[in-house]
Amino acid sequence: MLAVPDSYVTTTVGVSLWAETKWRAILAHRSEAARECSLPGLLARLPEQARRRIIETEYFTRLTPGPVPGDRHRLTV
Repeated sequence: MLAVPDSYVTTTVGVSLWAETKWRAILAHRSEAARECSLPGLLARLPEQARRRIIETEYFTRLTPGPVPGDRHRLTV
């Protein structure tokens, strides 16, 4: 499974209101859900409560530094 260390995560977003829709979208890729090592396949074999905990939160990592002080449109490099 592709992931980064937890310490790299800069933002988390709760998406529990859309968890059921997200799960249906994941299951729409039936060939992926049938594969043992794919994320949909791994999720499909988890108990519902564990699966919901995973899909109810989105995690994001900032890949570039934040805005330059005084200029909210220009990023530092």
